[in-house]
Amino acid sequence: MNIQMSDIKNEDVQKHPIFHKDPEQWMQYINKEVLVVTEDESEWTGWVYTVDPVSENIVLFVFEEDRTKMEVVMGHAIRTITILNSETQTHKDKFDQLFKTAEQRSFSEEEIEKRRHVLKLWLVKNLLPVSATGDNGEILSISDAVFIEPPYGPDNCRSTNEIILGRIQGLIKNMPADHESW
Repeated sequence: MNIQMSDIKNEDVQKHPIFHKDPEQWMQYINKEVLVVTEDESEWTGWVYTVDPVSENIVLFVFEEDRTKMEVVMGHAIRTITILNSETQTHKDKFDQLFKTAEQRSFSEEEIEKRRHVLKLWLVKNLLPVSATGDNGEILSISDAVFIEPPYGPDNCRSTNEIILGRIQGLIKNMPADHESW
């Protein structure tokens, strides 16, 4: 059976939850302990790492003394979500330990902020349009083509365009240590 795009009515596309559910609804669960009840009455308790807004899958972590378990609860099976614990910082730090590199964890918040500021000045000095994006403005974006994440080194750049990526990485590698004082 072949379906042509012209056969799909605009109203059918609009029925998908991603078109009417605010992402902020999902963000309220991030880094919080929740109880998820599924359609088959199964219960899942854990700390929410992320939620996929399209599939509505929830990634939960259970931190035990001797191990850490990860569970993915499929979005189509979820009946209810209840927040059990809203204390986010403790488990945000645990997630950082799991997913950030040793290099990213080795810098203090002040050092990261300084590195971001210095790199932004360097990029602006080289006539590149730089803006801050991300939840807390921690990601530097160059025309939405290259994204530079903490700790703002050449290896922290990502882009789908390899030519632009290579040029930005080269520019960062060649940044003088004292460029801020120019």
